[in-house]
Amino acid sequence: MKKIILLCMFLPAALFAQKEIKPSVSKAETALQKGNLDEAKSIIDATVTNQQFMVDKKGNPSKNAAKAWYLKGLIYAAIDTTKNQKFKSLLDANSFSAIQEAFTKANELDKGKNESLVNGMFPGTQFPMPMTKDQVAKNLAQAYLIRGFNVYKTKDYKTAFVDIEKVLFFVPDDTTQLLNAGAYFAPAAEETDKAVEYINKYHAAGGKNPDTWLQLFSIYAKRADAIRATYKGKDKSVALNDEGYKKNIEQALAAAKQLTNRFPDNMDYLNLEYNIYTSTERFDEAKALMEKKSKLNPHDAESRYKIGLICAHQKNDECAKHWFEETLKADPKYLDAALDLARYSFADVQKIKNERSETKDQKKRLELFQLINKKLEVAVVRWEQCVEIDPKSQDACDGLKTIYHELSNYDEKYNAKIKDLEAKMKANGLEVD
Repeated sequence: MKKIILLCMFLPAALFAQKEIKPSVSKAETALQKGNLDEAKSIIDATVTNQQFMVDKKGNPSKNAAKAWYLKGLIYAAIDTTKNQKFKSLLDANSFSAIQEAFTKANELDKGKNESLVNGMFPGTQFPMPMTKDQVAKNLAQAYLIRGFNVYKTKDYKTAFVDIEKVLFFVPDDTTQLLNAGAYFAPAAEETDKAVEYINKYHAAGGKNPDTWLQLFSIYAKRADAIRATYKGKDKSVALNDEGYKKNIEQALAAAKQLTNRFPDNMDYLNLEYNIYTSTERFDEAKALMEKKSKLNPHDAESRYKIGLICAHQKNDECAKHWFEETLKADPKYLDAALDLARYSFADVQKIKNERSETKDQKKRLELFQLINKKLEVAVVRWEQCVEIDPKSQDACDGLKTIYHELSNYDEKYNAKIKDLEAKMKANGLEVD
């Protein structure tokens, strides 16, 4: 064993020395053309790191420097997008920064002088034919987009977003990809700042897809809600006056207005704007918005109902009743409006009952007793209408049952109606007290 060791010690050193890789743009390009990506990477790495090759005697970039950097970008990108597992380990996780640097430096040095810095064909890569620089950029963008979309479908949104940003490096002004990044990939990855950035670029480029405004609305509204949540338990006005809350809610409102201005007949978009007004207690603006909507469509029940709700909130009962009536004219089956009118009718009964309990004048009490009966007869029509609209509505049936009980004080026939109603409620799976 000792003799073997001694013999090895005297073997020529050349046998242990690895062959030196010399800088060469042409050899790197040839290796890329042949699909030998490992060899191409080794050669181009040796090339761009060689000071003598990349810099001329005057200290300026050499005539081949731009092509060398461009080739590095091509080779690294070919490795990054290849489906050949043999080459996957050649780059680390941060390899795209090297790709960006290479293409950026190539463009800075070339300054648009050459339509294409490399003219060869590269079978087995993302560059199967001679391409211009613009075609190369679009081809690479497509490769990253396909990969990113496939990852997106697996719901690995963070990884997918990394790829869509690579797409935008190559086609930064492409409105379709700005839309993809801003409206879909970034929000899914919870990259809201990036989503806003890309959506704003998309709008600046003339993009009009409504999904972008919906995403902006969602982002700003959620931020506003998060700020408001920090004031839980405090006076509502404190949260509404928070500067951060006001800024985000105004940006959400601006996004909603873009949608309502572009799509004035879309009730979903109008509701976004309406909800901001009501949540920030800007009821006059909310009412004006719905009045505008109601005028556009005489059959729009929802806008009329919302006006009624605002009137009710503002304690304007006659206004509320009017708009709930208008709601039922537009849609006779609108249960919420029918229930609200029925509740008003019962409230009228309660007012008279309260008045009667406060007076000791027997004549007045008798008059009020009879008036209660008349008001109940009005109320029963309202509640029966509600049950007719939806026999399975617990609220409607409970309300009607209460009215029947009140009327039974005046007419015993309502006892039979109560039993009949209870039977129908049981048949419909409703609770019966």
